[in-house]
Amino acid sequence: MGEDTRRILKVFGVTVTDFEAEAEKLTARAAQITATSDSKELLSLIADMGELCHELGQRWLETTQQVFAMQDRFVTDMAKAASRARG
Repeated sequence: MGEDTRRILKVFGVTVTDFEAEAEKLTARAAQITATSDSKELLSLIADMGELCHELGQRWLETTQQVFAMQDRFVTDMAKAASRARG
């Protein structure tokens, strides 16, 4: 496994565990929202949720792109080998 892949997977893993912890906190905050709550609190909650989901999405995309690039290189190399074997 390449160093770039290790780094991406490590960052993704940390992001996922951070997401879990922060989502739990935000969910607890959301449970406290009532019809009489300050709208600023609701907007803050929504903004925090958006940032958290955006970060997770970015790391997921980065990880997925790395996996697809690895698969593409592998398939291409195997196709070249098969082509050479056929003559």
